[in-house]
Amino acid sequence: MRKFNTRSTALAAASALAIAAGFAGAASAQNATTTLRGAVYDGATAEAGAQVTATEVATGYVARARVGADGRYVFSGLRPGTYRVQVTSADGQTAEETVTLALGQVGTLNLDVAAASTAPATSGATELGDIVVTGRRVFEVRTPEVATNVTQQQINNLPQISRNFLNFAALAPGLRVREDDTERTISAGGQTAQAINVFIDGQNRKSLINDGGVAGQDDSRGTPFPQGAVQEFRVISQNFKAEYEQAGSAIITAVTRSGTNEFHGDAFVFYQDPDWIAQDEISERRGAEKAPLKRLQYGASLGGPIIQDRLHFFGAYERKDEDRISQSFLNRTEYNDFFAADLGTTSTPYEQDIFFGKLSWQINDRQRLELSAEYKTEEDIRGASGQNAPSRAARNSGENKAFNLRHQYQGDRFLNEFAIDYLQSSYEQSVINGGDYGRRYVIFRDNVPNDPAIPSTLGFQYNINNRDSTIFTAGGRADAQFLEQKSTTIRNDLTIPDLSWMGTHTIKMGAKYSMQNYFVQKDFGRNPTFTYDIEARPEINGSRTIPVAVDLGVAVPPADADNNVIGLYIQDDWQITDKLELNLGIRWDYEDNAVNNDYRTPDSIRNMLAAIQNLPNYDFPSYFNPADYISDGNRPAFKEAFQPRFGFSYDVFGDERTVLFGGAGRYYDRIGFNFAFDERFKPFQYNKTIYFTVDGRPIQTGGSAASPIFSPTVAWNPAYLTPAGLDPLLAASPGAGEVFLVKNNFEPPRTDQFNIGVRQKFGQWQTALTFAAGHTEGESAWYVANALNETGGRFSGPTPGSVGFTQFRNSIFFQNTDKERDYKAIYFTADKPYNAQDNWGFNLAYTYMDATQNGSRDNGYAAFDFDYNVPALSPTYRSATDERHRIVASGTLGLPADFLLSGIVTLGSGLPYNISNCPDAPAGGPNICWNAGEPEKRAFLPGLNFAYRQVDLRLTKGFDVFGGQRVEFIADAINLFNFTNYSSFENSYTNPRFGAGTGVFMPTRSFQVGLRYSF
Repeated sequence: MRKFNTRSTALAAASALAIAAGFAGAASAQNATTTLRGAVYDGATAEAGAQVTATEVATGYVARARVGADGRYVFSGLRPGTYRVQVTSADGQTAEETVTLALGQVGTLNLDVAAASTAPATSGATELGDIVVTGRRVFEVRTPEVATNVTQQQINNLPQISRNFLNFAALAPGLRVREDDTERTISAGGQTAQAINVFIDGQNRKSLINDGGVAGQDDSRGTPFPQGAVQEFRVISQNFKAEYEQAGSAIITAVTRSGTNEFHGDAFVFYQDPDWIAQDEISERRGAEKAPLKRLQYGASLGGPIIQDRLHFFGAYERKDEDRISQSFLNRTEYNDFFAADLGTTSTPYEQDIFFGKLSWQINDRQRLELSAEYKTEEDIRGASGQNAPSRAARNSGENKAFNLRHQYQGDRFLNEFAIDYLQSSYEQSVINGGDYGRRYVIFRDNVPNDPAIPSTLGFQYNINNRDSTIFTAGGRADAQFLEQKSTTIRNDLTIPDLSWMGTHTIKMGAKYSMQNYFVQKDFGRNPTFTYDIEARPEINGSRTIPVAVDLGVAVPPADADNNVIGLYIQDDWQITDKLELNLGIRWDYEDNAVNNDYRTPDSIRNMLAAIQNLPNYDFPSYFNPADYISDGNRPAFKEAFQPRFGFSYDVFGDERTVLFGGAGRYYDRIGFNFAFDERFKPFQYNKTIYFTVDGRPIQTGGSAASPIFSPTVAWNPAYLTPAGLDPLLAASPGAGEVFLVKNNFEPPRTDQFNIGVRQKFGQWQTALTFAAGHTEGESAWYVANALNETGGRFSGPTPGSVGFTQFRNSIFFQNTDKERDYKAIYFTADKPYNAQDNWGFNLAYTYMDATQNGSRDNGYAAFDFDYNVPALSPTYRSATDERHRIVASGTLGLPADFLLSGIVTLGSGLPYNISNCPDAPAGGPNICWNAGEPEKRAFLPGLNFAYRQVDLRLTKGFDVFGGQRVEFIADAINLFNFTNYSSFENSYTNPRFGAGTGVFMPTRSFQVGLRYSF
């Protein structure tokens, strides 16, 4: 068992937390509540002596608010839900209204005791699944946040296949959900998936090690949380407040369901048959058989009272089983006969189980306590498709454990919220066929272009490391890994709601201390992998069965690192007048071991760098100074992550119908440990490579045509295909690692966001038009340090081996953080919520974006750039997530005979792609126009052409049975018109098929049936 190591910073954090907690007994995490505020009047006069209570209809939980001298009141820290708000004046007059509050919003409700008319509690009741809402929904208009709330009605009734509630984040402007066979990612603001963050009941679910943004979502085709346990969630596309952390693009915050005073439960099952899924166009064009997929999902939930009005429970379980058949095939079909034994299909099943449980206890009118727990496990067989034989299959496993204890205390003039939570998330990839050596079949390039004036260039020039493409791989995989993040987080938030000075202030401040542990074990290259020349060139070995090389990696000890994280913030929601409000805040974050701060650079690397620097007639390029990267184990932690945030809203006419809003802020994200891990791991990840020839002659392995580097080879013997023959060869080979250097004065990536907009209410419709912008700096990527000069020669400079350090490979990689992104967007949204009276609802989100960047084209934490010496030398080009136009429309319509029709229409201009052999390529770089290709647009409706088109529908037929029970039959049609949405393209400008699709986004047309029972 691995233990956390506390440091001096932990003591400082604990002290700060104790001071913050000292205001009161405790409370709940931010991000999971809502606020209701307003004023109490007696006619036109403010009622100063009134008493206001808010009773949650479902549970009977009561909250009380103080009414100030100006008649104003504020309820902070309310759970999203329906509340009966009652006011009693000093002389006994009363008023009452029942309202529904959404997650994260600040709703306004003014009450007039002189009117003396209160609507009955059941007026305007709206049935949402198994929840009866007995109040009008309060719109939030006076907020600078660009936010979208997704209700339980939408989660339950909108069509989808996978039961991943995060799919509905696509209903928000600026966000894009991308799905393929192996994972689902969410990107926003022209940035990658790593820049988002997700909170569930206030618990931070950031992926701390690997890609994906959300813990447990990277490389997973499952869901990070049971959909049936989600009450609702909120997507903040821009300008989130100071209480939110570790995100540069968007925040998703969800609140879970709780038990109520009545027993409620449901059970569901969804089934998808292989015959109900259309074959994708690419495999059909290839002549392959359809790869069948069978999907079964089922689960149940139950909630109710343990003690009426005091103690409630809720629990949910969900299971997913997928059995898909993966196909192995060749793009170069002329080699089909050679690989006949390796081509075909294999079963690649997936299974997932998720459990969630929660207790909610209203201790008294001032205190509330919640305890929840979650457990998720999944297993996936993958890697045996495309140009990989069935023998290449790997087993991917994931596990999540989460606990969350939240306590809320309501004082006379403050609200205190305290939380302590624990999250453990692990990912493991293991080799299935480790007893079978790997086989890689490649095509080699001519190392020197033919020049008739130079006879020595004529004919094929062989360099084993100059490879055009890999045609096929077979045999057991060589790589396995285990990654695990653990965090125990203590958080305290204090809200003082009604301070008066030039208006009314609601002050919120908080402190967070998180003890984190990262465990990473990577067994890369641990199964021998042979490389073969598929063309059997006579200049090489003249055979497809004699390998040209074998590779084997040595075992490297795992990394086990601790990191202490501190976060502090304060924010002020300042109502200057009834029309004008300012939102002022500042946040500060600190990590003591974000990038190997306790790591000491080994002497061998120090001496190697010094030897290269001391070479005559050579110095490292000016952008790389070894002293900035050599660490003595005391690498300074970044202490300047101050993040001011500002927002405003102005109610033009004072009636909450026309509101101008805007804001600006700085947002620091973090870098996953997987990046810094390479500094610890790569120098000692010795890859042993043995080269084979027929006769044992030396071959070129590097350098240039003018100055080639040759390496010895071993004459091939078939005995080397056996462990007895190969092991002695590998044992005698010293192998070599790679040098990776992390910057000492590292600053995490940061984004500055700006927005301005207007909201307009038309009856039941809420619309908004927003102009948004962002500028990001500080993203990390690996660049070559030992280049020959400032602008080129990335692989021609002196190597570690040239100065006697043969334990290291030729390239020295250093961390560069000069990459920049720019984002400009226009958002338009229109929202008419569903209710039972109208029996319909509709939502529209349109996004126009212009997202550009420079530097590395890679989108994960392990980003490289082999094309330019530094980002400043690369052109500015469109980001990979830059879809210029995107429309997402969703709606629900009640039909006669208790039918319910819902749908989602998604239209987009498509994502850009690189153009190779590009005539307009910028000078000084490769012959590529980065992300300059535009996907072909095709008709959706006459005159409306889009590159991405998808229409999803769900039809539900409900039956009310005895005792308030209900049965629903559900039919989903996903991508109903079977539009082909291409994910990749033929990108060579000189190819006759330039621009033709070569891969597709999932899903193709798919049908699913389901049955849901509730009571």
